[in-house]
Amino acid sequence: MSDLPDLSPDRAAALVSAALERRHAERIQDEAAPLLGAIEEAPREVAELLIAELARLNARLDAVEDAQRAAARSREDRIRLDPLRFIPAERLAAAQGGAPAPEEGPAVVDPGTPEFVGFGWWQAEETEGGSLRWSGASRCATVLLPALGGGELLVTLRLRAPFGVPLDLAAQDWFLDGVPLRFETLSNDRVTGVFAARIGLPAMPAGTKLCLLLHGAQYEDPATGPKRDARRIGLGLIWARIERA
Repeated sequence: MSDLPDLSPDRAAALVSAALERRHAERIQDEAAPLLGAIEEAPREVAELLIAELARLNARLDAVEDAQRAAARSREDRIRLDPLRFIPAERLAAAQGGAPAPEEGPAVVDPGTPEFVGFGWWQAEETEGGSLRWSGASRCATVLLPALGGGELLVTLRLRAPFGVPLDLAAQDWFLDGVPLRFETLSNDRVTGVFAARIGLPAMPAGTKLCLLLHGAQYEDPATGPKRDARRIGLGLIWARIERA
């Protein structure tokens, strides 16, 4: 079996379908909490069933929107965003080589290097602070991180907000192999910030990769004129680091 993961839209949707549904359910339940608290038990059970169904419909709408965007892309865009799908199987097998050595970490992923493997990001850009990739090329954005054998891990991200929007993770959902991450703020000047989250995973073989996924708000450039950025853009990734906690 190949150790190289499938980063296609179907793979991304499979990783987070249940998590997105749970996220929508939590949001709707929070909004409906005053109403649920005011009604009796039997009607409340019906309301909770309706909330669960609304959450499923919201998750499906997210998937439909992503599929529509994917269908509109040219072949060149597909190759640029997801090159692994276009590499012949025999070349992938030859590239695997021997058994991978255990990775000690910490490992840093730079979005401007050829080693960056992800889906749903725009092309890398050079800024005054180094390389940067904006999310928003798809509804979800993913990047591969080494698993470091699993266990207790610490994931740290340096992020940037687009178009002068204040940097805030409240409108962003992060998952590591489908497990929600809760980030704490290490620094944040409202433009760029550093955030860290801890997670416990089962032991994993050497060479295993983890899929870090972002599903969150996207923004449009408020500027006008010929220099206006026509893309929808989410948070920008400056670097990602994973290490043993």
